[in-house]
Amino acid sequence: MKNILLQIIATAVSGYLAHFVLPFWGIAVAAFLGALLFKYNNSGSSFLAGFLAAFLLWGGYALYLDYGNAGQLSGELGELFKVGNGGFLIYFSAFLGAMLGGFGAMTGSLAKKLVS
Repeated sequence: MKNILLQIIATAVSGYLAHFVLPFWGIAVAAFLGALLFKYNNSGSSFLAGFLAAFLLWGGYALYLDYGNAGQLSGELGELFKVGNGGFLIYFSAFLGAMLGGFGAMTGSLAKKLVS
C-alpha cells in the first residue's frame, strides 16, 4: 500500500512538471518512469497507481480551470455536446487522462519485468 501511495505522488508530481515541456501525453511518460521506480508482483497495481495519479492530476486541473471561469466554459461545451451540464466533461477528461496514466504505468511495469 505504501508503494502505491508513493508511486501516485511521484507520478502526479512528475506529470505536473512534464506538463510544462511535453504535450498531453506527458502524463503517460511520467507514469512510465514512475512505474520503473517501484516493483510489484503484478502490473495491475502499477496500472492502478498510474490511473489514480493521472485521474487526480487531470481532474484537479480541470476543476481548477472550471472554477477559474465560474463554470461558464464547461457549461457552454456541455450544451454544445448535449450532455447537460459541464460537470460530465470534467469527469470525462479526468478519465481520459487516467487511462493514459494507467496504461503508461502498466507499460513501464511490464518493460521492467521484460528487462529483468
